[in-house]
Amino acid sequence: MSLAALSPPPTGDGAPSLTVDAVRPLLGVMEASGLVPAHVLRRAGLPVDLFDGRGDAPVRLSDYFRICEQMALLGGDESCHVSLRPLMVGTSELVQARLRGCTTMAEVMEVLANSYNIIHGHRYNQVLRRGGTISYAIDDADFPYAFDPEDAFVLLSLECLLVYVHVLLLSLSPGGAPIPLRSVRTRGPAADRGHLAFLAVPVRASAGLFGLDYDASLENVGVAPAHSPVLSARTIYGGVADMLDRIEPVFPGAQGIVGRVERELAGGRLDQAEIAAALGMSVASLRRRLTEAGLAFRDVRAGYLNSIARAALEDGSSIADIAENLGFSDGRSFARAFRQWNGVAPGDYRRGTH
Repeated sequence: MSLAALSPPPTGDGAPSLTVDAVRPLLGVMEASGLVPAHVLRRAGLPVDLFDGRGDAPVRLSDYFRICEQMALLGGDESCHVSLRPLMVGTSELVQARLRGCTTMAEVMEVLANSYNIIHGHRYNQVLRRGGTISYAIDDADFPYAFDPEDAFVLLSLECLLVYVHVLLLSLSPGGAPIPLRSVRTRGPAADRGHLAFLAVPVRASAGLFGLDYDASLENVGVAPAHSPVLSARTIYGGVADMLDRIEPVFPGAQGIVGRVERELAGGRLDQAEIAAALGMSVASLRRRLTEAGLAFRDVRAGYLNSIARAALEDGSSIADIAENLGFSDGRSFARAFRQWNGVAPGDYRRGTH
């Protein structure tokens, strides 16, 4: 199955999605972890009122992964506090480094399972071979969840982990060649598994474990680690989000292109040429699309950086740290830009919000 062959559910813009209600438990996790939801959402390039809409309103699957990425980075736990055993930030880098040495899909699956088993201290992940299939299976029966193992949010989190594994394999396929996914297994009920519909394969609900079942022909397919956006991303969460965005059709209308640029900025790309390449267009095309939306790239970039800067000042971060995190050469150049954006100096802004 290639990226182009995936059939996302109807969400208004064609993107694979969840609902606001499905991801609402993230708010409680953030607050219990001492994170400010508005700051997490800003850093993910998302509107701070994302959770204020209707419960059935769609949330892109890629945006779910972007929220998890920022929760991991800001909270220092790559498990996003779903596990009682935190995973230090940097865990992704260790897994990514091990995967870069793989030469076949079967080796990727084995290394991935082995890596997470070592990290979690138990054999939760397995690669199974039966008849004409090779499967990546997750048996979470004894996993130390911070929630009830039957909680809908836990089931969703594990299903999103399956999405991560599948998207990782897709990212490694040379030239974006199809990979033969046959079915998906989940402990979740048959109802409300629509977020997996974009995989376009049968979903076996109420199974004893979570799994991805592939045709055995996948086993010896070669991989191209050097070209995988997941293995080159800052975190695996962010890499998966980028890959999921490639599944989406070209966004129509003004708000579409602005939203795409903002998400690329949130992913750490601040250069116009780099963002244009990530969106599959030339710099000239990106400029034209933004002009049609009534904006210039520098305006979109400044708006994003300003929202992050203001949130960081409200959190009490030092001007030097904010300047470094936003890519300014020093605190003085950041302060000059902040004054242009807001009409006040950073220090005056901070004093005015406390």
